[in-house]
Amino acid sequence: MKKRIAVLFLAALLLTSSGTTAMAAPGPLFRDLPEDHWSYQYVSELVEQGVVNGYPDGTFRPANPVTWGEAFKLILLATGVEVTETAKPGEHWATPYVQPALDNRLLYAVNTDYLDGRPTRLAVARMACRALDLTDIAGESPYTDCDDGYVVELYEKGIMEGFLDEDGVRTFRPDQLVTREELSAVLWRMMTVDVSEGMFRYDSVWLDVLDTVEPSKYTPDQFVKGDRGRLSYTGGYYAHGIDVSGHKGVIDWEAVAGDGVDFAIIRAGNRFYGKHGSGAVVEDGWFDRNMQGAIAAGLPVGAYLFSNAITVEEAIEEADLLISKLEPYREHVTYPVVCDWEYLGGKESRAYGVDSRVITQCIAAFCRRVEEAGYRPMIYFNKFCGYYKMDLSRLNQYDFWFAEYTEYSNVPSSIYNFQMWQYSSKGKVAGISSDVDMNLCFVPYGHETPDPPGPAETDPPETNPPETNPPETAPAEPAPENGT
Repeated sequence: MKKRIAVLFLAALLLTSSGTTAMAAPGPLFRDLPEDHWSYQYVSELVEQGVVNGYPDGTFRPANPVTWGEAFKLILLATGVEVTETAKPGEHWATPYVQPALDNRLLYAVNTDYLDGRPTRLAVARMACRALDLTDIAGESPYTDCDDGYVVELYEKGIMEGFLDEDGVRTFRPDQLVTREELSAVLWRMMTVDVSEGMFRYDSVWLDVLDTVEPSKYTPDQFVKGDRGRLSYTGGYYAHGIDVSGHKGVIDWEAVAGDGVDFAIIRAGNRFYGKHGSGAVVEDGWFDRNMQGAIAAGLPVGAYLFSNAITVEEAIEEADLLISKLEPYREHVTYPVVCDWEYLGGKESRAYGVDSRVITQCIAAFCRRVEEAGYRPMIYFNKFCGYYKMDLSRLNQYDFWFAEYTEYSNVPSSIYNFQMWQYSSKGKVAGISSDVDMNLCFVPYGHETPDPPGPAETDPPETNPPETNPPETAPAEPAPENGT
C-alpha cells in the first residue's frame, strides 16, 4: 500500500501545481519541444516534479527511443519507488534500478548487459501495468494487432490508447519502440489515474470485479462448526464430502461411509509441475481401488485430475486420461469431474510466467472435453489461482470448487459464488489414517444422472493456442545515446 499512497501523493502534487487546469505549464523548457507539441504539457509537468529531464544541450529529444535502463528508472519514479543508491565505478548508470524493477515485478528477469537496449511498446505496457499492481486479466481487446491482457488493462484505464486511423481501426503496434514523448504521456497518466476505481485489492495487486461472474451468496452466520471441526450449512441444501488421492494409502470405505461422509471426489492422475522435471501426466495408481471401494460403500463419486497444463494440447491430454479412467464407472459418477489446475513451485514451476489467458484457455479446453464426454465439469481454485491465474469471467459456465481452509478463515471469503467448498485439509474421518480434505457441497449432484456422451454444443477446443509468455528478459539491442 505504500507504493499506492506515494502515487496518489504525486498525483495530488501535479494537480495542485497546475491550478485549475491539470495540464497547464508555463514557458518552453526545451528548444526541440515547442509548447504546441502534443506531449509538451506531459513533459513539462513531469520535469517540474523531477520525474524526467533533458540533455545538457537543452534538448529533450522527444522522438528518441527510451532504453531499458531509462524505462526502469522512470516507471519506478512515477510509482513512488525511491532508489537512493548510485552506480558503483565501472557499473552501468542504471544498475541500481535493476533490483527494484525485479522487486516491483516490472520484469521477471533482467540481463544487465542489455540496459542500453530498447524496449518495445508491449514490454513497456507490461512493466507499467505491473508497476501499478495490475494484472493481465482484462476484457476484450480494442486493438486489431494485440490482445495482450496487460495492454488491454492499460487501455481500460486510459493510460495507453494506441493509434486510431481515419477508418476507426485501433492498433497498438506492440513491436514498435517507445519514444521519450510517448513514455512521458504514459508516466503522467500512471501518476494521475486512480487505478483502483471499480477494483478490489487482493494481496499485492488490484483486480477488476468481474461483473459477469455471480457474486458469493454465503454469509458468516450460515456456517456452524461442530465436532472434529466439521461444518454445517444453515442456508439450504448441503452434503459432507472428502477428496482423496493415492497419498492416503489404504482406505476403509465402509468406515468412511459410516462416519457421516456423503460423497467422495477421487484423483485420477496428475501432471508433474517442476520446471526441470518431465512435465509428464501420470495416472494415480490408487484410483481404481478408491473408486471401487467408494462405490461399493454406496458413496456417490466424482473425480479430479491435478492439472499443470500450459498449452491447450496438454489440457486435452489430461482430460482424455481422466475420461478414460472414468469409463468403467460412468453410471456411478454423479458428482462433477474436476480440472484441478494449481500453481505450485513459485519460480521453479513450469507454469512460471505463463499468461493467465493461456491458463484460462487450458482450463476451458479441459472442461469442454469433459462436457463432450457426458460429465459435469468443475473448476477447482483457491483465491490466488481464481483471482490471479484464471479469468473466471471466461469460465463461469462451469461449476466452481473453492478452496480456503477454516484454519485461516472461519468463512469462505471468495467474492465469487461457488458450488463446493474445500474448507479443511486436516479433517478426521474413520477409515483414513491421516488427515483428509473436507468439503461442503451446496448442489445435490448425487441425485442427478450423468448425460450420455455426445457432440459438444460449443466450438471444438483450440489445437494451436497462442504461445505462452516466458519470463521476460531485456533483449540485446544496439545501445542508443544515454539521456535520463
